Amino acid sequence: MAKVIYVPLEHIPGRYTVHMDRDITKHLQDKNIPFVKIYPEAAGEAGPLPEGCFLNAAYTSKFKSMQMAMIAGMYERGEVEDGDTFFFSDIWFPGVESIAYMNYFHKVDAKITGVIHAGSFTDTDFVRDMERWAKNFEDIIFDISDKIYCASEFIKQDIIKKRYVSPDKLVVTGLPVDHTGLDFIDTSYKEPIVIFNGRLCDEKQPWLFDELERQVTERLGDTFPNIRFIKTQTENLSKEDYYRLLGQSKVVVSYALQENFGFGVAEAAYLGCTPVLPNRLVYPELYDKKHLFDRFEQSVDMVCEALINETEGAIKIPSAETCISEWFKEYE
Repeated sequence: MAKVIYVPLEHIPGRYTVHMDRDITKHLQDKNIPFVKIYPEAAGEAGPLPEGCFLNAAYTSKFKSMQMAMIAGMYERGEVEDGDTFFFSDIWFPGVESIAYMNYFHKVDAKITGVIHAGSFTDTDFVRDMERWAKNFEDIIFDISDKIYCASEFIKQDIIKKRYVSPDKLVVTGLPVDHTGLDFIDTSYKEPIVIFNGRLCDEKQPWLFDELERQVTERLGDTFPNIRFIKTQTENLSKEDYYRLLGQSKVVVSYALQENFGFGVAEAAYLGCTPVLPNRLVYPELYDKKHLFDRFEQSVDMVCEALINETEGAIKIPSAETCISEWFKEYE
């Protein structure tokens, strides 16, 4: 019987990787879809993340190498069969070309699918610095894959403009937000808290949040003496405490120069934070125009207004189940 060979991202506390793995695994089990999960427990726990980074490059390379060793063992034992489908939680996966290689030599017709989160094809992504060699790797991914799921139309069009790929291979599904974790959070009492939950790196422009704090405090400090501006990545919060903070907060702000989906803003908006976002990247696709600004000065006005008025989360992304069902609908 054909099966899914599921290749998850490594679990990194504080990121979306844990809940995505949980939700995908549950979906495959609930739908009685035959699957094998490639998760090397022997890799141990992920090490600390370098400041501003979303992964530890050395650890993720070790983890993925161990995943590829497990997959190669499956080919060696004849456990990968015609009709099987590899599903990568992140198909930007060094070693994915080995599957096409093993398919060829073992005369197996196994499909290659997965989610593309980002790449050097995006002008403002920090990995653009790797484009000289990463472009060739990305072209291989797009060539050998049977289907690639995109978080947004924004990233799909970016790929089509920059890389050789059939548009038919690219399917926009969104990404699964952690509804299980978010639905238990109390949002009934909001405090004058403004959140910046982006990474502290150049492409997220955290220094603009500092200037926002200065200007908004000048205007509203007397009205809201307890106003707080919090960069969540400086707080060393557990995931649950982070969600609780979002549930208490009134406003979430982004100044991102690169964003293909934006889990942080999506989670905050789901928990009732008023989003104040740049009118660019993926944001116009997911959020109402009233939540978008064109100039920094507008963001200051919007935050002041949001603090004075009732909070209003606004999000258009599909549920986690809807998203994951699209990834595995051929097996349901």
